[in-house]
Amino acid sequence: MKKLTHLFIYFLLVCNVLKAQELESQEQVDVFNKSVLHFNDKKYDSAIVYVDSLISVNPNFAQAYNIRGNSNFSLGNYDKAIADFSQAIHLNKKFTEAYRSRAEVYRSQSKYDLAIVDMNTLIELEPENANFYYNRGIIQRENNDLTLSFSDLSKSIALNPKNAMALVARADVLFALNDYKQAKKDLDEAIKVNDKNTDAYKMRGMASYYLKEYDAAVTDYTKLISSNPSPDIYYYRGIAYMEKADYTKAIADFSVSIDKKFVQDGTILYNRAIAYYYLNDYDNSLKDIDAFLKFKQEPYVYDLRASINYKKQNYSAAIDDFTKILSTTPNNIQALKGRANSYYNLEKYDECIADITKAISLGDNDPSIYHNRANCYRAKEDYKNAIEDCKKFIELAKNHPEYSSYIPEIEKEINYLEYKQKEKMLENKE
Repeated sequence: MKKLTHLFIYFLLVCNVLKAQELESQEQVDVFNKSVLHFNDKKYDSAIVYVDSLISVNPNFAQAYNIRGNSNFSLGNYDKAIADFSQAIHLNKKFTEAYRSRAEVYRSQSKYDLAIVDMNTLIELEPENANFYYNRGIIQRENNDLTLSFSDLSKSIALNPKNAMALVARADVLFALNDYKQAKKDLDEAIKVNDKNTDAYKMRGMASYYLKEYDAAVTDYTKLISSNPSPDIYYYRGIAYMEKADYTKAIADFSVSIDKKFVQDGTILYNRAIAYYYLNDYDNSLKDIDAFLKFKQEPYVYDLRASINYKKQNYSAAIDDFTKILSTTPNNIQALKGRANSYYNLEKYDECIADITKAISLGDNDPSIYHNRANCYRAKEDYKNAIEDCKKFIELAKNHPEYSSYIPEIEKEINYLEYKQKEKMLENKE
């Protein structure tokens, strides 16, 4: 599952009525207000110029450092931002906005321990502030401390049950814990609070998918598409349609995603190739496989292409693909058996026997594999080994109900092979 990014609840800096003792003149008030206006207009360099001039005449005004810190943070000047927030805190030990902003800078640098220290201070200052628990819960989630993240988010929800973002965030933690049922309950609540929350619908669709509630997943994805037809949602709905075996609709959704350039690592091409495969549209399936292989070489993709080539009776191409698989996983029993069958259809019996023999040595005791090798020996007129493999088939089939009905037929085959063996012996004597 793609990791959700939860942004801090960020309070936009606004121009407040300042207490007279905070600034020494109306001129300083005007300069400060201009810095705030420039910051709000995302003119961060200009905001810094105004703040610098203010600090030069009033170096003890904590709000000025906070404005400059946020401006530097917005410009990616993290070290300068931290220095400014630290100075603001030095001047005002209860400056919650500076703590929160510094924690966000630390978080953006993946310095989670330092961010948590600031969040701990905020919670000590305001122990009933639901947003602070939410913010710390997000940091804990990104730090992969799921237990503490769940605890903080639960506390935030307890303090503010209508916080849809906290409910979605806790659902994300539950996803990481594979508790999709409980995650779905949180998402149901989040949607009740805010039925426009796209993250909640998207995640609930995923939860339904993992719970194998594919109709529910399709319903949520369809609702999202009606208001926000983004390519990733078409992809997720396509996956749900695949599970419903509605391959035509899956292909339609995958195609929309691909047309909208949602190709990523090529996985969507592979999924569409599978859908085409199940519809027996092998030519289009092969096209998607070839396109996927431009992104990365994966054994499972060669396996699908080998299967298609085998069905199309293109046995040489199938052998090439099985060989590619075996070059990286030489003990892949299924690839050995697939290549063996392809060799058999090309009447390359020695190669077929070699692959089957290796598969058996690796532990494959399926009765059918012995009968397949028996057919090779029979084609080579090696009746002795063919008889031995047929007998082995019967021995194993007695413990495999799905094969037991074939025993009488194989017994007749053994009689025929014994006759042919004797006939060949007589011919050799002559």
